[in-house]
Amino acid sequence: MEHYLTIQHQEILLKCIRQMKSKTTTNDTTKTDAIELTEILNILSGGIEALINESQNLTIEVSQQQEKVKQIEEQSSTMKISAEESQSLLQGFKQNQEILQQEIMSLSESVDDMKYVSYDGTFIWKISNFKEKMSKI
Repeated sequence: MEHYLTIQHQEILLKCIRQMKSKTTTNDTTKTDAIELTEILNILSGGIEALINESQNLTIEVSQQQEKVKQIEEQSSTMKISAEESQSLLQGFKQNQEILQQEIMSLSESVDDMKYVSYDGTFIWKISNFKEKMSKI
């Protein structure tokens, strides 16, 4: 298809058309041949025009597709940056969550320690692992 659109091919085709037209002016049989050749030439020129139009349409479509590819590449890079930012944000949330869990554990221990505080003047001692220590005695 590209061969028919080349300048060289079109120039040769035009030369053939001119030669055919110049030979068709001699007599009546030549006139009927000329009419047939003119019809053939009209068909060929219509085909050439159709090919040129198709070529132009394809060129436009290619440029549109290239523009879409550029847009997709831009969106892709934006999404990649967004994903990286989200990942770092999640990492920060994870660290904050670990710190909060440590603080909750510390507060929980403080509350447990306060359970054994007496306000009536008596002391209550908490002995950890009491059964184990008693078994050793």
